Amino acid sequence: MELEEIARSYDPSSPEKDFDYWLINFDFEALSKFIIGEKVIELGCGKGVLTEKLAKVCKEVTAVEGSMENINYVQRKLKDYSNIYYCHSYWEEFEHKNSDISDVVFFMGLEHLNKEAASNVLSKIKNWLRSDGKLHITVPNAYSLHRRVAWYMNAIKDVHEFSERDKLFGHKRVYDKETLFKELKDCGYRILHWEGIFLKPLPNNGMMDLNEKIIRGFYEVGKELPDYCAHIYAVCEK
Repeated sequence: MELEEIARSYDPSSPEKDFDYWLINFDFEALSKFIIGEKVIELGCGKGVLTEKLAKVCKEVTAVEGSMENINYVQRKLKDYSNIYYCHSYWEEFEHKNSDISDVVFFMGLEHLNKEAASNVLSKIKNWLRSDGKLHITVPNAYSLHRRVAWYMNAIKDVHEFSERDKLFGHKRVYDKETLFKELKDCGYRILHWEGIFLKPLPNNGMMDLNEKIIRGFYEVGKELPDYCAHIYAVCEK
């Protein structure tokens, strides 16, 4: 029930509804440089913003989503796409029998799992990927600029502390680059590339009124300051 409640309250389908709309778009810009795009599994389709972008550049996309409400929404929204398949399943329970997947896209999901569940899912993904397949993963960055600012303001005691937004959306952990990389390596992955995505000086609600030119400017500056960015993006192979 908690997952369906989150699905009803979280809607990044437009910039007017949630600032994560922009972050999803910037995450995809990074992904588009590295994706193979033949047979793709997307873990978590949400409201379908990333799903639609994947469907435009990939031959086949399977969206694995735990919320039936989200699946119904995305199926209606993307009804004209014949290359999207949907699987209603928790990530921990999803199985794929063949090692024929070119890309697994796991954006903004790992932080929703405890360490044991995350290790289980990451280990299973290796079995889905073909020999040259890639895991693409993003997580929120504990050392992002807005969390650093909050720490200096004494609004939080530690950058790894859960924000109210983390609690609202059921996050189990707050990653930094070192903890993410260790977890990936411990699960048998080699990191081919990483980058920071978007320099976000304020929490999401403080960014909503900025115009697109300013937002794009923060995105470009973030390329120069990856350790301070809002998201960490990693491309991995098994």
